[in-house]
Amino acid sequence: MSWIKKLNPFKKEEAPPGDAAPAAGIIPGMPAGMMGAFLRKWKDPAFVKQLRVLASHMQKDGVDVKDMNAVKAWLEKNKERVEKGDFEEVASKPGETFVKTGPEIGRNDPCHCGSGKKFKKCHGR
Repeated sequence: MSWIKKLNPFKKEEAPPGDAAPAAGIIPGMPAGMMGAFLRKWKDPAFVKQLRVLASHMQKDGVDVKDMNAVKAWLEKNKERVEKGDFEEVASKPGETFVKTGPEIGRNDPCHCGSGKKFKKCHGR
């Protein structure tokens, strides 16, 4: 997980001297260059996969990923593990197979309720 060392959210970067006015599009409080680095990384499928792995571990630990304070607390608590890359992808369960129990009813077949109408006119909606 070498991307986390390059894009470390815990490392404080200082703005270059003489740059008093923030450039357009920079989020207040975000270190200089961090947004550009994030946007470049966002296009990388491996980066997105690692974010999903971290989100799945947060959900497994009971963290609401929509609550920024809870996410920050979880990241502070697991700071060393995140930097080392100890998080493995959670194995997902295989999808359940849908098994039909009977034949499919066609639109023009007689309705199953016994009304004598076509299925599309009776229960087909």
